[in-house]
Amino acid sequence: MIPRILSFGLDIRLMSSRTMVLSGAGYEVEEALSADMALKLMEVDWIDLTLVCHTVPPKVLRILVAMAQKKKRPMPVLFIRRSLYDDIPPNCIGVENDPVTLLNVIAKVTRRPSV
Repeated sequence: MIPRILSFGLDIRLMSSRTMVLSGAGYEVEEALSADMALKLMEVDWIDLTLVCHTVPPKVLRILVAMAQKKKRPMPVLFIRRSLYDDIPPNCIGVENDPVTLLNVIAKVTRRPSV
């Protein structure tokens, strides 16, 4: 079964390049460019993982993480850090802003072979 990822961020250029990387690696990707859209997509049961860009404000991120924790099936939330010095929000998995690292972390979390 192909893991399905919700990718949420506020920079359309970052989102489109990230979606190309994820789709190219065989993942199904739903993009959200607003908090409302991300919350609506998180409600559906077919999302396996949520990926949040560093462009998302901390308050919005906290709401998304709380929603992910309330789901029947636990949903990991990966937070793409701007730099190694960024704090990782509670209940998130921090990942570097690097395509190969991102794919390897997603593979580990979804139990797929790494790149």
